[in-house]
Amino acid sequence: MAATTLRSLTIAAAAAAVATFTSPTSATLTGPRCPSRFAWENIQLTSQSLAKQDAALFGFGNAHLDPPQPRCKSFPGDPSWPSDATWSRFNATLGGALIKTVPLAAPCYRHRPEYDPAACQRVREAWSTPRLHVDDPSSAMFPLYQGRTCMPTEDPDAGNCTLGGYATYSVRAENARQVQLAVNFARNANLRLVVKNTGHDFADKSVGAGALSVWTRGLNDVRFWRDYSCGGYRGPAFKLGSGVLTEDVYKAAEENGVTVVGGECRTVGIAGGFIAGGGHSPVSSLVGMGADQVLSMEVVLPDGRFVTVNETSYPDLFWALRGAGGGTYGVVTSITIRAYPRIPVTTMSFVYATNPNVTADTFFAGLGAYMKYFDKFTAAGAYGYFLVVGIGPGQYLFSMMPFWANNMTKAEVTALVTPYLDDLANLGIQVTPNITEYSSLFQAYQGSFGPETVGATDSHAASRLFPRENFRGARLNATLAAVRHAIEGGGILIGYNIRAAPNPNANQYNSVNPAWRKAAAFFILGAAWPAGASDAQIQQASKTLTTDWMEKWRAVTPGSGTYLSEADINEPDFQRSFYGEYYPRLYALKKKYDPKGVFYAPTGVGSEDWYVTNQKKWIPTQNGRLCRRR
Repeated sequence: MAATTLRSLTIAAAAAAVATFTSPTSATLTGPRCPSRFAWENIQLTSQSLAKQDAALFGFGNAHLDPPQPRCKSFPGDPSWPSDATWSRFNATLGGALIKTVPLAAPCYRHRPEYDPAACQRVREAWSTPRLHVDDPSSAMFPLYQGRTCMPTEDPDAGNCTLGGYATYSVRAENARQVQLAVNFARNANLRLVVKNTGHDFADKSVGAGALSVWTRGLNDVRFWRDYSCGGYRGPAFKLGSGVLTEDVYKAAEENGVTVVGGECRTVGIAGGFIAGGGHSPVSSLVGMGADQVLSMEVVLPDGRFVTVNETSYPDLFWALRGAGGGTYGVVTSITIRAYPRIPVTTMSFVYATNPNVTADTFFAGLGAYMKYFDKFTAAGAYGYFLVVGIGPGQYLFSMMPFWANNMTKAEVTALVTPYLDDLANLGIQVTPNITEYSSLFQAYQGSFGPETVGATDSHAASRLFPRENFRGARLNATLAAVRHAIEGGGILIGYNIRAAPNPNANQYNSVNPAWRKAAAFFILGAAWPAGASDAQIQQASKTLTTDWMEKWRAVTPGSGTYLSEADINEPDFQRSFYGEYYPRLYALKKKYDPKGVFYAPTGVGSEDWYVTNQKKWIPTQNGRLCRRR
């Protein structure tokens, strides 16, 4: 088949797929109109419900009347730290939802009252599984920036187990009132406040020493409507509590015969950090980002008030909350997102590596052959998820895991990828593709993505979005050279051939990093070090990642950026890289809605106004006091 004919076929297939995602006419609608709340969102705090003696602790904020706050947040041991009696009073007001933090690995340490060898063994065996951390009120999945202060160990007398960067207390939120009380108490008592859903973020945004944490995992209701109406949208929709996981949303979509935009990892919180950061998905190349699908949100603001946020209610905040990161403007308790008709998915997987007949030069030429098709594949609505890693001196492995074709049959996928596979064969790289047809996204997801591995402290990742132009002509060669340099240096590449597809049926007026709208690839690059490495070794590896490997990636992608939820905490000029030209507007909105700095997250909007004490260069942790710079 001629190249021009194939390109016409793929563009036509993408256009036809998007065309199927149209909404029914309003005449068919019998369901609710926005806003619509869960029953527990109607359990709210009011000024009238507060006892007079509680107003000072739990009352709502007023930016004009609230007194100036100290430079640093109150910390355990400070005279200003709430007394045990005050914490007990807070817990009673919450209805018993306050949890004092005990690190997951505490049973492994003899000096801890929780010491229990059998419990320790269970923690050690499950430490790399995400659900262990998801179901804990304070634990994070990437503990390097927590401070590694209580890791599982086989030696009960080895070192100490302390809270480090973990929050001191957590509120197990089960209704809006409890979230409001937590926000108000943190603001009035000058406490550091963090928000924890699943703990997936690479920079550990959900932890903080001396903090009060709002744990939203319990807000996990799912509601589906076939005929929802909100703004200009008419059609099927889901309302999701902020604690709902990707795997739960995909299952619910399958049961209701529809498709939703969700993440690749099973335990990512859809209505939490996923949507907040923008949310890339296996169907993004077809219908856009997760944040593009949001119709309405329910939010507790920094002043403690509970509001509906959408196109007509707090429209500026609606713009900001869809892309500018979590733990910054408020606590989202639920979202409503559009759904699409069920579509088939076809996947392809294969592996190849260097061998006596495939040299390193040939191997990387094969990677370049794939990159040449990036724009064409995403234009067809396809998505590629792949790994490139060193397996020995001068030896490398490529794994397609998988190539994911939305709304395509096996025959259509074969026609689409044959030129690429022919290019590999002409290089002498022989692959045996495994092509599988699935009836729905859920079936393909179950067959393609296994549980992720977390909890390790022997690596650190950075990332970059690569514009479509990087995979054409001379820029393709420069891009491949920069990628090869990092991999030859020891970097581990997790690659996504992906775009944020334009979609007239979605609301793409949001704060998603503009670099997503120009990208054909998102690459994550990992730096690793030996188990038990010293801080000096970790610092050197992190410095090499940021200032050598990633600097070359930045040089070949001028003006681009990256995905803030899966990024380098040491990223220089994170404001530009994570938020693009939107940052000045986002910063102004931060000052408008949170002038007192109730919410702080590392690399979040406005975080440059704060610092954490006792930091080591290249491995900044949340294990320190939070203080204002100016």
